[in-house]
Amino acid sequence: MMKKLMLLTLLVLILVPVLPCAAVEVDPILLDEPNEKVFGCKNDIFIELTQPTTMSKVASGRSTRNNFILIQAEILFLLDTTWNGIDKSSFSLKWTDPDGAVSVFPLNYAISMMANKKLTWHIFSEPYRFTDLKHTNLIFEVTPYSYDGWTLVFRPTERGTGTPYCEINIPLTIK
Repeated sequence: MMKKLMLLTLLVLILVPVLPCAAVEVDPILLDEPNEKVFGCKNDIFIELTQPTTMSKVASGRSTRNNFILIQAEILFLLDTTWNGIDKSSFSLKWTDPDGAVSVFPLNYAISMMANKKLTWHIFSEPYRFTDLKHTNLIFEVTPYSYDGWTLVFRPTERGTGTPYCEINIPLTIK
């Protein structure tokens, strides 16, 4: 009996320090509460920027005379239907200069897909199904060298349909 009690005590002492380590931080995109990092549309599609947005001359081993803006994001897909991928036109960058003039830059699809393939993340042609959480790199080639005035425009559109589901404008802070 004493041996069993000793084993039970030892087991408790071993497991107690392990339990707090097993608690994993919940990804903010999955929390059921308002979160300033998560942007949603119609409670069906959510996007979260997971890393600070950066400006660089190099992206995925390629360089440019202009600048690249690099964004890492997660997309949570909660529509009760399947999409045949997401169209590259779903993402664009809008820059408003100090005088109020607006320029729009499309996603650099080739460089974005190269970056995603290197990390074995999904590519846009893969289907989106109910409860998918997809990580993605979004890379834009831009001409102005400015850290201010940027907005990511996310207009989720199923590949081949051409009709956006909604529109989300996310103000960016660039490092």
